[in-house]
Amino acid sequence: MIDYSQLGLKAGIEVHQQLDTKTKLFCKCPAKIRDDQADIVINRRLRAAAGETGEVDVAAAYEQLRSKHFIYHAYNDSVCNVELDEEPIHDLNDEALNVCLQAALMLNAKVVDKIMVMRKTVVDGSNTSGFQRTAFVAGNGNMELLSGKIGISSVCIEEDSAKIVERGNDFDTYNLSRLGIPLVEIATEPDIKNPEQLREVAEYLGMILRSTKMVKRGLGTIRQDVNVSIKDGARVEIKGAQDLRMLSKWVEFEVLRQKNLVDIAKELNKRKAEVSEKIIDVTDILKSSESKLVKNALSGKGVIKAIKLKNFKGIIGMQIQPDRRLGTELSDYAKAFGNVSGIIHSDELPRYGINEKEIEKINKKVGCSGKDAFVLVAADEEKTEIALNAVISRAKQAKTGIPKEVRKANSDGTTTFLRPMPGSARMYPETDAKSVRPVTKGIALPQLLTEKAKGYSSLGLSKDLAHKLIKEGAEQFFEQMIEQYGKVSSAYIAEVLVSYAKEMEKRKLDHTKINDDHLKTVFSALNKGTIAKESVMEVLAEVADGKSIDLEKYRTMTDEELEKELKQMISSSGNEIPLNVLIGKVMSEMRGKASGKKIVEMLKRMKKE
Repeated sequence: MIDYSQLGLKAGIEVHQQLDTKTKLFCKCPAKIRDDQADIVINRRLRAAAGETGEVDVAAAYEQLRSKHFIYHAYNDSVCNVELDEEPIHDLNDEALNVCLQAALMLNAKVVDKIMVMRKTVVDGSNTSGFQRTAFVAGNGNMELLSGKIGISSVCIEEDSAKIVERGNDFDTYNLSRLGIPLVEIATEPDIKNPEQLREVAEYLGMILRSTKMVKRGLGTIRQDVNVSIKDGARVEIKGAQDLRMLSKWVEFEVLRQKNLVDIAKELNKRKAEVSEKIIDVTDILKSSESKLVKNALSGKGVIKAIKLKNFKGIIGMQIQPDRRLGTELSDYAKAFGNVSGIIHSDELPRYGINEKEIEKINKKVGCSGKDAFVLVAADEEKTEIALNAVISRAKQAKTGIPKEVRKANSDGTTTFLRPMPGSARMYPETDAKSVRPVTKGIALPQLLTEKAKGYSSLGLSKDLAHKLIKEGAEQFFEQMIEQYGKVSSAYIAEVLVSYAKEMEKRKLDHTKINDDHLKTVFSALNKGTIAKESVMEVLAEVADGKSIDLEKYRTMTDEELEKELKQMISSSGNEIPLNVLIGKVMSEMRGKASGKKIVEMLKRMKKE
């Protein structure tokens, strides 16, 4: 059991929520994401520029180092010259600003006297201009939770980035329809003390934003970035933490990673470990190797080079997160900077077809003694040099502890290096935007969803079910469904909305494949009586399994068809069979073909006859 207070855990969260406004933040294009065939395709390269301090941001410099170009897909009716960076931005969207002010006031934040738009350098291709526009609206807020008081450092309004379509080695492709959709960004102070409290904070902030009734719904419309550090560690930002249920796990595993890296740093310093900057070509030793990995690398103009890590033996293979070791961290850097497939290190050999004799020769050429380790990279000359220099840099950092960096959230709770931590050098004023004096007088604050949930009891929902509905963020969709499909029990609709994801996970299926349209189709069929309740999860399971909806397969029987079927089953089972046994048998064989209530009523009547 981890004692987070003893480790000095500090965590904060940034919530980015898309707003459901009519138009984008800085133009009149519709705030609607498109996925169909693009009308326009353009190709760009981006370069990092100096920020207000006169320095180039380290994260921007890293992205430029990767030398990628970017392909952008655009649409005639939903992307204009603002998104293409061919025209200055228009005035700030008043509708979006009003929602942001509502959120700020509900979080007891102090609204600024004047809103100034800033540029935040971003050259990963997600914005055609090479920067993202953001504006600080309010700060110094707080929220009272059962677990304690959490400070709100900032409430900002900003434009969403372009949507990634494809990532390649030399280029990335983006869809510009998402670029410019308004976002509210809320950042907390590092007041969160344990993983469970982090989830509570995220749920509360989501509830605040949904209370405005002006937020988009669905996968990708809300994104969380989590900042984590421990005593003797460093602030690490985990990007793309979309799944609320995984937030606690990402924090838990990051704390574990930092704790293990701190211990590794202590051991390396105790051993007086050193990192050699000399890169040595060992291609001649492995040119006849039986290793498939080596053969693939040498099939073109590839080379194999090595570095020596003095007194690192046994350390590179040490686990720091489930299925991730220090060697994985070194490999992350090699992949990110050198665009190679990974590394081979001596702690994991002999493996990959590299034998003891070859290892002995590499040790001799690199100068490794019994306590030393080596790292190999196999790729073309230029990539190998860049990758090994990145490994050298990361190995040196291993002696000092944890580097400040941005990491990608993986679905298993672990994280992967994404880029260096950006700093203040990336910020500078937006010269094309007017300042705005916010007016808070007369802004009506919406009823909190937690209060609104109390009224769901009149719809037949229990207190627990109403709470789950709010927690899942499904209350707005729930209200639409009960209005459209009045013949279906409100409590049943709520139960499906809060339980289908867990049910799909139990069946080892992908619940994210189920969208609002699929749910509407199922509820509509249920409302018409063409399918039974027993079939709902079966239909959704087929969608989660990658199949299209086939309602005919689950069509309910007419009363005449059902009666005929039941008579045959009674006849084949014998009239002497007890009613409760007969009901169980029929239910198992006819599940979904008719409602359970109707089957029981018919069987009781038939047995009496």
